[in-house]
Amino acid sequence: MKHLVPLIAISLALAACSTAVPAAACDQAEFIEHVILDVPVQDGTEVMPGTHFTKTWLVTNRGTCDWGDGYALVHSGGETFGAVQEQALPDVPAGEIVEISLRMTAPDRSGEYAGEWLLRNPAGERFGVGADGNQPLEATLSVPELPAGVVYDFIHVACLTRWDSGRATFLPCEGEDDDLGLLQGYVRINSDPSLEASTSDNPPVLEVKPNNQSGNFIAGFFPPITLQEGDHFAATVGCMDENPGCRLLFYVEAQWPDGTRRRLLEWAEEADDMRHEIEADLSELAGEEISLVLIVSENGGRSLEGRGFWMDPRIERRLP
Repeated sequence: MKHLVPLIAISLALAACSTAVPAAACDQAEFIEHVILDVPVQDGTEVMPGTHFTKTWLVTNRGTCDWGDGYALVHSGGETFGAVQEQALPDVPAGEIVEISLRMTAPDRSGEYAGEWLLRNPAGERFGVGADGNQPLEATLSVPELPAGVVYDFIHVACLTRWDSGRATFLPCEGEDDDLGLLQGYVRINSDPSLEASTSDNPPVLEVKPNNQSGNFIAGFFPPITLQEGDHFAATVGCMDENPGCRLLFYVEAQWPDGTRRRLLEWAEEADDMRHEIEADLSELAGEEISLVLIVSENGGRSLEGRGFWMDPRIERRLP
């Protein structure tokens, strides 16, 4: 029996070694979060057909090997969203965090869409994230059903839009007409609006109020799409009810990816118990990636009554 204790000790030591946490593998990754760079498309977000956006994942290289030449992000399943099939990864030392981005485009047809991507090492072996290192990075979104002939509904994506005024940037899409909202300007989706010429049974509108300071305006920079032949912008504009001092200028501008802007439409509006249809032919911009900018400014100075609306702002594709 004198040899029993050492044998038991050796057996326990071997068991401890077998259950110890193994050394980190060469190629491992950990997903941290989705990052918003331009259009805030998170998982499941509804977007307009053909919307261009950048999908970005924040990932940690939690393996023991540095990522460098030969490492890539590769499409592994589902929808590609128009992205490249593979994209080289930047140099990422072990333990460091990296943003991995792909330029994507939403499908043209309504539906629910999902795509998957894995990482690949120089030997061609694929790996992912998660506890087992085999889960893909994912992108999901929804394209809603639109009325016949309509290819872009601005109200539908008002909260994917950057809203600025002459007083503040990145205004919330559900602003309030309180003291701060009047000072900075506000935008909100009004589902039961009281409008000039009609105070009830109106469809939802984008209610807008420019800031009540010098340089007063409010502008929405909408997610970009590539325009096509026959595309027309159309909307109904006017003043909110019970604002007799309302005098506004409505503008529609095109903005290119490099920031260049061009005015497409200008309309002067005042409280006159009428609403007006406005329209701009976009066909000359066919084939170009454009973000449309909807702007409202005070016409003639500051006024607390300068509250206006965009009703049914949309892009229609009118085929010959």
